[in-house]
Amino acid sequence: MAPDVLIAWFNAHGGAFHKLLALHGRLASAGVRCELCFNSGPPRGLKVGADVPEARLEELAAQGVRLVSRPELAELAKKSEARLVITDAHHDADIPGVLAAVRARGGKTAQLATLLGDFTCHGADNLLVQHPLTLFFEREFNRTRESERLALAETIYYTGNIFFEPTVNDLFGGFADRAAFCAKYGFNLARPICLWLPSAPDNTPEVYGAVCEAVEQAGLNLAIKLHPWDYALKKHGAQPGDAWGLGRPSDEVFGRRAVDEPDTTWAFRFCDAAVLRTSAMSVELPFWERPSLLLPATLKPRLFEAQAHMARRCSVWLSGMDDLRRRLKDWDIPRFDSDDYAAARDVVRLPGEGDAYVRTVAAIRHVLGQEVAPPAHVEPKGSFAALARSYAPHVDHMLRRSLTPRRRLRYELARLRRTLGF
Repeated sequence: MAPDVLIAWFNAHGGAFHKLLALHGRLASAGVRCELCFNSGPPRGLKVGADVPEARLEELAAQGVRLVSRPELAELAKKSEARLVITDAHHDADIPGVLAAVRARGGKTAQLATLLGDFTCHGADNLLVQHPLTLFFEREFNRTRESERLALAETIYYTGNIFFEPTVNDLFGGFADRAAFCAKYGFNLARPICLWLPSAPDNTPEVYGAVCEAVEQAGLNLAIKLHPWDYALKKHGAQPGDAWGLGRPSDEVFGRRAVDEPDTTWAFRFCDAAVLRTSAMSVELPFWERPSLLLPATLKPRLFEAQAHMARRCSVWLSGMDDLRRRLKDWDIPRFDSDDYAAARDVVRLPGEGDAYVRTVAAIRHVLGQEVAPPAHVEPKGSFAALARSYAPHVDHMLRRSLTPRRRLRYELARLRRTLGF
């Protein structure tokens, strides 16, 4: 019997793919037959052994979860008889053809978000995005040719983000407690763990190296969580036409051990604070109830400031590297309470019933025509104005200021027209 849903995931990484395994389980519990297939090749795929123990493959296959090569995944998705095919929303050459083939045979299509501010619409009929602001970032900030397709979707569901939910990767067994995590990485159990989250623009001695030195000189445990594509470089090696960072994994360049990719969610669970500069992780950390220490960004500073402002109830703005050194040395980190983290979560995931898994399952069931109350959504019907009306109430001054002058002028004029009823 054909599954109700096929999730064909082309761009996966070992630090978060287990969130899709959790979604697969939630769908099964809701009576939805689901097959989950991952690309297992470079440059953006999983790797048997590094991400999934080979001994677990048979068990996963029995549950409807498979790892296949990219060409196999594309063909499998095109020929699937599933009523609904869901793909990721990364930039990808194969996804548009898959969606077109599914639609041609009369199947339903959907794309699922992994980030708040980056959603490449490849033309799926149904979009499962984190928040109305996802549409703002695509339509007003990124303004790619793909963002023009957003208005063509039948329905855009605001599901929150399963990849932000604080579920940990236990495919390799995980850790019984903080002591076990510290033992693996040689950390001092009595000292705080400071998690450094570098992105490609941070790969310089005056940033990457300086943050590492500041943590170490303060006598703290240094845990480094690399960018997913840095882990892909470690896992698959450099790929033709695919440049990332320094051409070598940044932990190797700077001579520091990074947390193994399957352990990154455990690093979120056990860390005491996280240091960021050019990373949007500030909007994910409230879900783990961990404070962000934010260094000034030089690349797209207003964008990162605006995103971090969404989680301002549980973030610490730093004036620079000297401020970071002082705060770490004195461990001058404000203690935020559960209300602070909850307030930040309500900003980056619309307030409502259930977590992102609950809302995503409800959206999928609604697409399948099952009698279930869907999460908040918009039906664009070809109207960009409908998209704008959906995200406008959430766009504050800092988000408008993050736009380039020309795009901000365009946005403000459109906002004025909507206010006047045009």
